[in-house]
Amino acid sequence: MGRTANITKALEELSNQFKPQELNEANVQAIFNRCLAKKDTISIARAQLFLINMGYGGNEDIPIHFDKDLLLKNKRNIEYLYGQLYSVHAGTHSTVDRSIESFSKTYLGNNWTREYAHILKLLYLGATSEWPINIPFIKERNDTTRISRHITPTLSPKDPAFPAWWEEHKAEWEAD
Repeated sequence: MGRTANITKALEELSNQFKPQELNEANVQAIFNRCLAKKDTISIARAQLFLINMGYGGNEDIPIHFDKDLLLKNKRNIEYLYGQLYSVHAGTHSTVDRSIESFSKTYLGNNWTREYAHILKLLYLGATSEWPINIPFIKERNDTTRISRHITPTLSPKDPAFPAWWEEHKAEWEAD
């Protein structure tokens, strides 16, 4: 293998390494846009949050189509963002029904967004049947959902406690 090929391979490996990201609008938007299905997408992952059979009308039952391969490539990034939610840190994410608004709060008690659209983008990223992080909303349960019990708490890279925490948990996130 030539020098250029070695450099290219090394750069690809670096770009494929997991990098912790802060839960914020820009990171959610970037992953959402990256994973959206395009005209030439071969394998589609369909996400729905407000199903007719869960009590919602036809106007709310809007599917989002993602590129399944890109969604799975971004799985760890999406899980990492979900891990920064308040309910995940409180340990109540899989046992308590959550409203859409509850997804705006981080483990630090801050709002990572006040925009409903950004919360929905995060929720759609986690709502595919191939890999569900959250279940569709249920109208009869006051428009609530739950997050998978498999999502573990994570810290923002901007948190002062992050370096020590990352040193302890790095292997879990970088393993394939």
